[in-house]
Amino acid sequence: MAQPTNAFDRYDVNTSVREDLIDKIYNVSPEEVPVSTGFGRGTATNTLHEWQRDALAAANKDNAIIDGDDFVGDVLTGTERVGNYCQIFAAKPLVTRRANIVKKAGQGKSMAYQKAKRIKEMKRDIEAAVLSNNPAVAGSSSVASKLGGLGVLVYTNTSHGAGGSTTAHTSGAPTVAPVAGTPRAFTETLLKDVVQLAYTNSGAIPRQVVMSPNHKKLFSAFVGIAVNRYQVAKKEQGHIIGGADVYMSDFGELEIVPHYILAGATNVWLINPEHGELSFLDGFRSEEMGKTGDSEKVLVTADLTLTVDAEKAMGKIADLTA
Repeated sequence: MAQPTNAFDRYDVNTSVREDLIDKIYNVSPEEVPVSTGFGRGTATNTLHEWQRDALAAANKDNAIIDGDDFVGDVLTGTERVGNYCQIFAAKPLVTRRANIVKKAGQGKSMAYQKAKRIKEMKRDIEAAVLSNNPAVAGSSSVASKLGGLGVLVYTNTSHGAGGSTTAHTSGAPTVAPVAGTPRAFTETLLKDVVQLAYTNSGAIPRQVVMSPNHKKLFSAFVGIAVNRYQVAKKEQGHIIGGADVYMSDFGELEIVPHYILAGATNVWLINPEHGELSFLDGFRSEEMGKTGDSEKVLVTADLTLTVDAEKAMGKIADLTA
């Protein structure tokens, strides 16, 4: 059927219709930063933050002397002094006067909304730097300093594809990037090998295995998963278990942590949170900048580095197909 002649319809009233905009802003982007959240918090007092490491000699089953022996002193070794550079993470929201004062849906002042959003993004940036292969950069008047990520700090308990390697550092900061090896599939054997290395070299195992969503999917097919059943109450429907959150290794349980930031990554991390720390030269700061026009400028910074006081307590499986 057609409209009656001269009917005044919805399209004729367009100029008078009020907008129907919900007074909310929906954002489902993940905000969790489980690795840096699990690490401790410490203080740095210089842009190069340093710490010392030491290790015991290998056990000697033949340690014996004759009665009344005179001796030459043992060969003694000093400590290793290593460090990492601080990195200034920054957010620089700039909002005009009008953008701040006009009436908006889902927010009050634009500056408050944008600053809060950028701080969340900064925390994700810190997490990404921690999980990166970035080498440490000392910085200069023209080059920003950068912290070295786990990819260069962890080098003992590692598994690389053919031709791949991570340079060991026993002094200073880790300034050499890892060498990429031939990509290979993530397998249970690779995981077992690195867990064994960590146990052999530190007497403990890293309790968390942090991996990409795709590697988590592959992991769920490993035979060593510890939980593949779910107890159902009488009035509940059953649950189909398609994944695993706990892996029972030969040396203890491992917690499996899938991480959205690692999507597409080629590393799987074995992490002991007790030996990681974010060391702050300066905490999160928010400062209003001087006006240079009809706008408001704010600089938010966090000046920090990553400390791994015992890299032998962690592990890395590198050069995996994404």
